[in-house]
Order: sequence, then structure tokens, then C-alpha cells
Amino acid sequence: MYRDLITATPTVLIGDLNSSVIWDAQHPRELNHSALVVLLSELGLVSAYHSFCGEAHGKETRPTYYFRWNEQQPFHIDYCFIPEIWARDVRRVEIGSYDNWKQHSDHRPLLVSLQHSEP
Repeated sequence: MYRDLITATPTVLIGDLNSSVIWDAQHPRELNHSALVVLLSELGLVSAYHSFCGEAHGKETRPTYYFRWNEQQPFHIDYCFIPEIWARDVRRVEIGSYDNWKQHSDHRPLLVSLQHSEP
């Protein structure tokens, strides 16, 4: 739906996508998380977290969501996809801690700091 917009202008896609490679088998191949990552890559977008941290989708070490606020059920389902060319400008990626945010939400904030540098 937004292919023309994404390819025409630098676009950031950020939010709770309720999606992860760990659930790929539960969805049709063309509609699972891996398919989404491929589609976004074809549109020139990459996950800032995964690019910066060098972690694969589904192998995240920092969760963004705790199912029913349960610290024992963490998942990474919140993302910030950025233009691939911006990945070199990411200076910091942070995810709020369980303890600091447990009173506010079952999700944790995802902070991505960018600083443009000349080529």
C-alpha cells in the first residue's frame, strides 16, 4: 500500500508490529515476519536495532514486550525500520528496562539515535 511513498522519500516505520521470526511457522510463508523483513529490505529499509546490534531477527537479546507484564515471557515485537543508507548514522539503540517501565506498559520504549555524517 505504501510502496510508492517508501521508495519516493526517506521513510521510517516504527512501532509494535506484533511480529517475530519465532512465530513464522504459524503464518503463511508470504505473510510471516521473515517475508516482511524481505519486503522492507527490497524497499530499502532495515531494522535499526538488528543492524546496530548485529543480531538476527528472532535472536534478539533485548525484548521490547513482556506478555501480560510477565518478566518470564519476553518477546521482541517492536521495531524501527529506517532507510538502509541511514544505518551507518545510527549512534545508539536502547530499549527500556523491565523494572523502569513495568508500571507503565507491557512494552518497552525503543530509542534510536541517528547523527548524519558526511560520506
